[in-house]
Amino acid sequence: MKKHRIPPFAVLGAALLVALPATGALAEDTPAPPEAVQTAPEDLPTDRMIVKYAGTVADAQKTEILESAADQADVPEAEDTTELKTTADGADVVELSDEVTTEDAEKLAAEIAADPAVEYAEPDRLVFAAQIPGMSDAETDRLASTAAAAYDPGVASMWALPTLGAFNAWNTATGKGMTVGVVDTGFANHPDLDSKVIGGYDFVSSPALGNDGNGRDPDPRDPGTYSTYGQCYSGSPASNSIWHGTHVAGTVAAKRDNYGTVGVAPDATLLNARALGACGTGYVSDMADAVTWLAGEPVAGVPAAKKRANVINMSLSMYGSCPAVLQTAINKAWFKGIPVAVAAGNNYGAQAINYAPGNCYNVITVGAVTSSRTVANYSNVGAAVDIYAPGDHILSSGNTGARGPVAPNVRYDYGTSMATPHVAGTLALMKQKNPTLSSDQLKNLLLTSGDPFFAGKTLNTHDGLYITSAFNDVSWGRTFYNEIAWTRAAGISNGWPAGAARVYRPTHNVSREQMAAFLYRVAGKPAYTPPRVSPFADVPTTHVFYKEIAWMRASGVSTGWVSSNGVRTYKPTQAISRDQMAAFLYRLAGKPGFTAPATSPFVDVSPRQGFYKEMAWMRATAISTGWDDGTYRPSASVSRDVMAAFLQRFDRAY
Repeated sequence: MKKHRIPPFAVLGAALLVALPATGALAEDTPAPPEAVQTAPEDLPTDRMIVKYAGTVADAQKTEILESAADQADVPEAEDTTELKTTADGADVVELSDEVTTEDAEKLAAEIAADPAVEYAEPDRLVFAAQIPGMSDAETDRLASTAAAAYDPGVASMWALPTLGAFNAWNTATGKGMTVGVVDTGFANHPDLDSKVIGGYDFVSSPALGNDGNGRDPDPRDPGTYSTYGQCYSGSPASNSIWHGTHVAGTVAAKRDNYGTVGVAPDATLLNARALGACGTGYVSDMADAVTWLAGEPVAGVPAAKKRANVINMSLSMYGSCPAVLQTAINKAWFKGIPVAVAAGNNYGAQAINYAPGNCYNVITVGAVTSSRTVANYSNVGAAVDIYAPGDHILSSGNTGARGPVAPNVRYDYGTSMATPHVAGTLALMKQKNPTLSSDQLKNLLLTSGDPFFAGKTLNTHDGLYITSAFNDVSWGRTFYNEIAWTRAAGISNGWPAGAARVYRPTHNVSREQMAAFLYRVAGKPAYTPPRVSPFADVPTTHVFYKEIAWMRASGVSTGWVSSNGVRTYKPTQAISRDQMAAFLYRLAGKPGFTAPATSPFVDVSPRQGFYKEMAWMRATAISTGWDDGTYRPSASVSRDVMAAFLQRFDRAY
């Protein structure tokens, strides 16, 4: 591809509200009113495209694809391109010869994607820090008089932590052993953070946005987000540095000492993934690589972190659908058990579903509430917001520099950016206590423990740790505890009422009627109308699980038994055996292509016995590995705790 001069401003943006700095505001002041807000336009230009090819494609063919698409879309800027980098998922990031409008960028992406050699194509848009700066000199001066009795001087001014019950939560977990990855502007040196940072990398690939004189490099510290007029996008105003990543990191994990503030998870460590530069902006492709790196996955040209993150925080937002390259990165983290907390965005009551990454799958989208437990007027809202957290007038780490870093301080800020790290810190505490829980389980626990209010749920850090068991007879540390808790969270089994609590009866055997109900729920409760005449002679239409048992017959999961006189029965109260369980799950999976080995994987299962293929499949898929003595025990009954393990493993695999 042809080389060309890199234009000074390479941008595509999202709708983000950034308030002008307040002057002389008091602690009780609310954020700047909408008329004082600089709004990043939704319709911003870009000079980058992300192209993922379906296979190996020669450079000459890539050039031909881009030039043809440029001609079809009537976008001549795409006829002369430079390949800048390859994303972690193998997509090319190419630079156009000049900026193009959002409309032209979308048309160009559609034409590129129409080529059979292309898996997907999309504009490389800009993401913005989801912060509304609310600091003032008056507030800085006031902090000097904060009561010195507190261990950290700023604690008396931190309304969020006592509201969340964080201080009491530290009796159970403090984040020790957990690492939170922060995708942001980088961190400035700060006494509350320096000893907590165990690694980092600068992912800002654009020298025009980097403010450090280069593109990517091993130094993730924040050089300042200051900008000149037009630096970040056409018409963008000149701005001072906001020390966004420093503030976010302090809310997550500022250490307990005699300086500044304290974080939600004060003993957690931090990974610093700098991906936002001038104006608090950065390209989507850089965000995706940062998330991938934090998840412990390789990124070309970037050395691996010493330790992968246990939780990821993304206090950023942009208008539009979730980009494929970012969704891929998020999925890698989420399915490795790394929950991803993201900001809902600050667009004054706009629907969060219209802003990424809050509208991506496999994230926890966070809106902002005030100290009076109302939704902050700047916060995005709607069904896409999973939980609300304190985001108003939040005191945390900062710096005094208007351009580059000068001296560390503490400062107040507002925004869903400030709400999100409260959730990330809480997740670090929860994960310390429950290290084996999946991202979905942690999200379910977080939402279940949240306090209901008119707009949904608000974060409750204390209760996120103190919901110790869904069932009174299943204690923490018990074998298959996590799997049993999953059955409740996933709606598979609610157990039985026991006064004001519930019990699970883990050692009870599972009957065939109960198994029908469990499998129907695992299948997602598919739409099904049972027949008026029962398919089984021993299951009346009035049976409590008649619909589920009839569905078992209709779906082919269980055909029951047929006697010599042609009568078909189901034997609903009979305990299900382990070989039958294997057959049920194999059929529920759609009878996947599988060739059973000639030699049995279990010493007590012969290749000639019934359901051998299905039991061997259970071993091959790790749904059941049997016992340490090499047996499967096919005729043994399935207990409810073992059933929970089988179903969770099946659900993850299929």
